[in-house]
Amino acid sequence: MSSTPVLNDAQWSILLEYIAEMYNEVTLSRGFHFYKQQMVTSLIISTEMKKVNAVVEEFGEKCQVGIDLNLLKASSCTCPVKTSCKHVAAALMELADRQGYPASQIMNAKMALKRVAAQSSNVSNLEQLPGMTVEGWHKFMEHYTFHLKPSYDQWNYVELLRGQFANLKRTPIPFSETDQFYFEFHQRLFILRKIVEQNAQAGVTFFTAATVYHLSDELDEWMKETGSLNEGLHGERTAQTSAYLRAQMAIESPKKLHHFRVFTAFWAYHVAAEESLVASEITAFEEMEAADLSFSLCAGRAYLFLRQGKPHLAWDTLVSHATFKEAPTLLFKPFLDEMKHAHEWHEMVQWLRRMSSFYHGKRHLEVDVYVSYWKLVVAELPEHEAAMWKSLEELLPTTYRIIEDLYYEKRQWKPWIEMQIAQGYDPFTHRVNVLQPIEKESPELLLPYYHQAVEHYIRLKNRHDYKAAVRLLKRLEKVYKKMKQPERWEAFFTRFVSRFSRLRALQEELKKGKLLE
Repeated sequence: MSSTPVLNDAQWSILLEYIAEMYNEVTLSRGFHFYKQQMVTSLIISTEMKKVNAVVEEFGEKCQVGIDLNLLKASSCTCPVKTSCKHVAAALMELADRQGYPASQIMNAKMALKRVAAQSSNVSNLEQLPGMTVEGWHKFMEHYTFHLKPSYDQWNYVELLRGQFANLKRTPIPFSETDQFYFEFHQRLFILRKIVEQNAQAGVTFFTAATVYHLSDELDEWMKETGSLNEGLHGERTAQTSAYLRAQMAIESPKKLHHFRVFTAFWAYHVAAEESLVASEITAFEEMEAADLSFSLCAGRAYLFLRQGKPHLAWDTLVSHATFKEAPTLLFKPFLDEMKHAHEWHEMVQWLRRMSSFYHGKRHLEVDVYVSYWKLVVAELPEHEAAMWKSLEELLPTTYRIIEDLYYEKRQWKPWIEMQIAQGYDPFTHRVNVLQPIEKESPELLLPYYHQAVEHYIRLKNRHDYKAAVRLLKRLEKVYKKMKQPERWEAFFTRFVSRFSRLRALQEELKKGKLLE
């Protein structure tokens, strides 16, 4: 930066206005290239006269540039264009850099001027925010972030929006505690909407889908954390927020229920369950559904029926929609959470049984969530465990691993071991501590598991696998001793040694393992 500044903020704005008026994008792009390639080889500033003389080299030729900061339109160059050329633009960018101003703003002068104008108008609007409606807030946020353009890296765009909103905290806004909560809530909703809209325009990939789901998860966690601070808040802001969410749900894809999820979390954590409030909200949904058959709206109305204690009507409402069978599994979580909160365990059994087909072939993460609700039900109503197993069997092979884990959790050792054998596993598949409780409680169940594994390793007929067989034989001997049946072990081992007496390498390993004298 020069020690003799010739630019201040006012003069910088005048310079940007001159650039925006006199230059096109192509010339500025070429000038920026010259500036970045350090082709401005000389820059002399006359502080008193506010004049700048520069030399810009292009392919060995030197262009002499003269800039009068008091009369920018009088700037000149010795190139054929003579004025408003790429050489003058490069010299202005070099001057800006030396004076501590971003040269990139000259490259994007029109956008920079709009941003300055927006920021000045935004500052004047800040004091008006408490008196605005939710709709007004979103118009303000649209204007406040208009200069931030979406990119392929959606998470980078999210961080840019968050950074822009963070700037609002530098200026005190006379919000009440309630309005402060709702304004922050709508900032998060604004960012979610922006990402959803970008996905709809550009198509969804794995990475873009991950961003919107991550935002939804964050919103859900935030509402849980703030729920205790704002429990029972309702009134005009609640009505406006619900109306905003309904409007977003009306245009939501049946398979992407992001705003439905936010709506249910908002009502679960922040809206009092007053009958009149729920009834008026149902009416609002029905009025919108008359004109729009959005599944998200249908699901929202069904959720409110559940809040009214009408689970059968809630289910019938969902089923009545034409796209119900295409719904994603995340549709059901708010309903199940509401039944969990209300301790409606018998109703949850009915819903879980009806839902099972939706989880066929789904990712393990989704099925794990489904099973977690079954576990809650069975803990409260053990008599419905058979219904849980039936649902899991219907979802095979997706639930194979889950069934296996459940057998182990419930210490049902026999079917668990049978599943290991059926999959071709052997005792070395598990850590020793996995088999220890079985060895302690039902050691006899381990016999076929160990015997089959020993036979497998012997058939491979190499010294390495003979060593593995010997290690298993020593564990098998221990199991027989646990059962207090050493004679059975002696009888088995005698026959074993006789069967494989010709395998010298095996005999040697048995001796090394001290199983043979």
